[in-house]
Amino acid sequence: MKKVISVLLVLVLAFGACVSAFAHSAQQAGECSDLPVVIVRGMDFNGLSIDYGTERQRPAIAPIDAKGVVGCLVKMIYKGVMNFSFDPAMDELLDYVNEIMGGLSMNPDGSSMYNVGYKKYPLSADHYEEVITDDCNETGIARACTETFAEGHTYYFYYDWRIDPWEVADDINETVNTALRETGHDKVKIVCSSMGGIMTVAYLTKYGYGKVERCLFMSSTFCGAQVASDMLTGKVKITPDNLYKYVLSLVGDKPAAGVFIKVLNKLGAFKAVTKLTDFIIDNYKEEAYEKTLTPIFGYMLPLWGLVQPQDFGDALDFIFGDKQKENAEFIAKAERLQLMMKNRDKLINEMIDNGVKIAIVAHYDTPLAPVYESANFNGDGVLETYQMSGYATVAKYGETLGDDYVPADPKYLSPDRTVDLSTALYPEYTYIIKGAPHVSCSYGSDMSGFLMWLLSCDGEFYAGVNEKYPQFMVSDKNQSLRAFD
Repeated sequence: MKKVISVLLVLVLAFGACVSAFAHSAQQAGECSDLPVVIVRGMDFNGLSIDYGTERQRPAIAPIDAKGVVGCLVKMIYKGVMNFSFDPAMDELLDYVNEIMGGLSMNPDGSSMYNVGYKKYPLSADHYEEVITDDCNETGIARACTETFAEGHTYYFYYDWRIDPWEVADDINETVNTALRETGHDKVKIVCSSMGGIMTVAYLTKYGYGKVERCLFMSSTFCGAQVASDMLTGKVKITPDNLYKYVLSLVGDKPAAGVFIKVLNKLGAFKAVTKLTDFIIDNYKEEAYEKTLTPIFGYMLPLWGLVQPQDFGDALDFIFGDKQKENAEFIAKAERLQLMMKNRDKLINEMIDNGVKIAIVAHYDTPLAPVYESANFNGDGVLETYQMSGYATVAKYGETLGDDYVPADPKYLSPDRTVDLSTALYPEYTYIIKGAPHVSCSYGSDMSGFLMWLLSCDGEFYAGVNEKYPQFMVSDKNQSLRAFD
């Protein structure tokens, strides 16, 4: 009997302790006004490893060094000269690219060809020094959040960006549930950047928005990306003007280097380079896609979700040709993503109508990589402003919409007449920043302060409601923000 009584006392005490702990946790959550933040980062080429966590672990993308590049060039020249043909030289180049990038290759069902893994962050960001001590991009956002909001309220979501967003959505949902469980709150705030945009759309589509208080699309792919459309439709093109503008942007504020690049342009150097690239594209594009581009990128499902609707049919024809029946399983998954993106506008409008706060931040005035036909679009160096902004009307890089351009609503025209938000999906919730780089949120910068305000402000959430952060802003290289002069 004494043993029975003792057991009962232990159970009563344990139950009491659990109730007390639960009550304390609930009280803490009730007193805490900081909802947890989930950061859905973008594409990270350096974060994926083959045979992750084993002795055989190696980067999915092999290191590119001077020795390898020079060695490839020497082999190309030697084989080209010895065979009096460019064909073996091109074979050598494609072999080298496959050696570097081949670890990213996908199977025809959209799964990874190799055993690729990555470091996960299941706990709050406070537990990971490499996250909270970094100062740029998504980790910069995480660091700022850990210092701005309550301890244990920031979650850094990492994932394999090559995998079907429909599958990634499951892991986002798990992270959201973990954040709610550990903090005691019933809603989260989501920040999604770059490729994280389409991943977040997948999560919201699959699991709904009932657990989301606000969602910030930062330099995101929530409306796709033209670079994906051009890549999967074979619109590979390097023009002298696009190449010149891109190279010039790389030298930054180095006057001497800038003058040198301008001289090279006047001497026709970029035209000469593009004559060579035109020759390669005209004669070897099909081979490059067959041996390299399609095996690596053609079966990456997220890219198919980024393809613009009007380009989807052409992309299927270009990548698969008469083999669409053989790839029916993959195409069905791609079509599901296209349907998801088609229904995105209805979903986000429902979110807004039901009180979810939405903010879109897009940048412009940085040239895009000059390797596809639409590289003359305005952008942030990685993505096009047109899609980032939710389909605003945007002048080509280095141009304006013109003095004669008449917007539907003058208040949505940028002061430099480059971006017209009148045509965007959500103009009242969209910020446009000139000169800001892709996912710019360096720790301690004005951009970081702006994002923290977006995550913490109460009341009205319309773009420009805070005089400190007007709807149209200008950023310098240090990510300092100001209004247009």
